[in-house]
Amino acid sequence: MSVRSYGLVLGPLVALALAGCQETTTAARPRVDAPGVPVSVQSISGAPDQVTAHFAGLLGEAAAERKMEIVPGDKPARFRVRGYLTAQPTEDGQTALAFVWDVYDESKKRAQRVQGESLGRRGGGSDPWAGIDQTIVAKAASESADAIASFLTTAPVPEPKEDAKGKTRTAQAAPEKKR
Repeated sequence: MSVRSYGLVLGPLVALALAGCQETTTAARPRVDAPGVPVSVQSISGAPDQVTAHFAGLLGEAAAERKMEIVPGDKPARFRVRGYLTAQPTEDGQTALAFVWDVYDESKKRAQRVQGESLGRRGGGSDPWAGIDQTIVAKAASESADAIASFLTTAPVPEPKEDAKGKTRTAQAAPEKKR
């Protein structure tokens, strides 16, 4: 499955959000709830398909636990997220699952970069992905959700837009069409 296809599949599953601000950390973050901010995951790349699919499902669960408002990729979202996963050996022989999330605002400017890593078991060969088990994938998904939620709770609220007559417009639901 191509990376682009994953974006379409991931949208409904985990569409959440992750410019000048940057946050880099490998320390454990406290769990943060971020209700009411519509976000969409546009893509997750870098990992084998099986790892990406497993990670996407766990990220969706972690986002739901943190009360993030998940929207499909084709729906309006305040933030859109693009992520990258990589596995690499560490100096002490373990394997690290690193994640990077770029969070884009409505004007398509990067609002935040979130990154971190989870350590896996010792690698067993030339493929670093062999050292990444389900526990490490789950930990990285949880830490990703915490980092994104933390940003969402501190992101500035956009100012209401004015129409041509200088009146402030508010979002309204479209009337239902009668069939």
